[in-house]
Amino acid sequence: AIPIGIVGNAFAQCWNDRERLLLMEQLRRRIARAGYTPQDLLRMFRALDMDGDGQLSFEEFREFLPMMKINKSQEVAYRVFETYDDDGQGTVDFREFLMGAFPAQRYYMSTITSTTPAA
Repeated sequence: AIPIGIVGNAFAQCWNDRERLLLMEQLRRRIARAGYTPQDLLRMFRALDMDGDGQLSFEEFREFLPMMKINKSQEVAYRVFETYDDDGQGTVDFREFLMGAFPAQRYYMSTITSTTPAA
């Protein structure tokens, strides 16, 4: 049997993080409902990458939410950005972006490079 304290602590952590988790799920559902493919997301990524460096800053990333018709606080958006930023460098490359949107999409990720190819 699992001690009730462990279960309670795990529940409390999930409850405190619910907005971030719900926003990530909402993004994934909107992407799926719209029928976007990884190639479509690459085009979106390039459109969001205003300085063309192959990385999204938080300022660039947060423009993704209105594209998906989602209105959330900057704090929640930043927590999602941090989740997408796997390497902790303060930016999100296309691989991280794709993994955040399609976490099970491993095959497509193996066919692209870690930097966004030029348009």
